Amino acid sequence: MAVYAEHGVRFEYPDGWELSHEHDDDDFTVTVESEGTAFWMLSVLSGRPAAEDVVVAALESFKTEYDSVDVSESAERICLLPTVATEVDFYELEMVNRASLRACETDSTTIFVLSQMADTECEEVGPQLKAISDSLMYESDDAEVDDESDPFAFDNLFGGMENVIDSTAEPHDEALDGSQEEG
Repeated sequence: MAVYAEHGVRFEYPDGWELSHEHDDDDFTVTVESEGTAFWMLSVLSGRPAAEDVVVAALESFKTEYDSVDVSESAERICLLPTVATEVDFYELEMVNRASLRACETDSTTIFVLSQMADTECEEVGPQLKAISDSLMYESDDAEVDDESDPFAFDNLFGGMENVIDSTAEPHDEALDGSQEEG
């Protein structure tokens, strides 16, 4: 796997996929493309537009571009914060294509992730696109660097590590209501 780690963003993507950048003032977009038609795109929007507005604008683009578009909501999140998520199926060149749209607001930006593939690529490329999203990390404004050799102190994207359940932690002696449990 190759690693992208710039502009406060880190993710892993398959070796051999082509990576490209676009910058517009403080906003930037990073795209990785497979050898086929599949791609994964991350946009970091510094103006912090509402996540729902970003997804609605992307949906309007699909509806303008393609005659037949099927839209369904998704409960899938990228990491920990509430995410506006939509699945889109559209038809081009007599093929069904699938796109996943995800947007979330952090304290300082809006993150938009679009992944897209032809239905003939779903079995092979679908898990790879999900793995890219699953590996996505965002550099927190308040992240503390523990190791000076590591140029990034990343939080899980869309939420800090304090939101992650520590499975190695000792159980609490207090009940949920704050009273002491008898042992």
